[in-house]
Amino acid sequence: MNQFSRRKSKSSFDDLDELWEEEGKDPDALDPSFVDSLSSKELGEVGELIAISYLEERGYRVLEHSYRCPEGEADLVCFDESDDSVVMVEVKTRRAGKRDVNSFYPEEAVDARKQRTYRRIASCYLMDHYPIRSIRFDVVGITVVCGTQANIKHFHNAFDWDVDSR
Repeated sequence: MNQFSRRKSKSSFDDLDELWEEEGKDPDALDPSFVDSLSSKELGEVGELIAISYLEERGYRVLEHSYRCPEGEADLVCFDESDDSVVMVEVKTRRAGKRDVNSFYPEEAVDARKQRTYRRIASCYLMDHYPIRSIRFDVVGITVVCGTQANIKHFHNAFDWDVDSR
């Protein structure tokens, strides 16, 4: 066992299930309009929960959800035992019906500015949790199709510490 412990997420699938049960909704039979009724913040939270489930199924251990430091916030901080790396994960979520042909995919929103921010956040994380062998930056793009379906794209090592000199 290494130095990392899991912090409780701000929200979880159990919390969502409880909310739906209180409102008399079956999460397996959600109306597609449910997704359209979510605010951008709520959609982002749902996307993060989907990403947590996806990553945990693949052997990642979530260390922190919404890690905050003076430089900003990382959506997820995970540990990938396969390469002994801490993984800073940016999750981008979009609704399938709200995108036109000229629009971008969720993962394309992680532009150079966002990457610079994540590098600074990672520096804070390194200082707060020294020693760490390595840090990797992943991006998870989620497109919610309807209430119960989502397309997930996981980009391993989406960017690195080096800043492009162009």
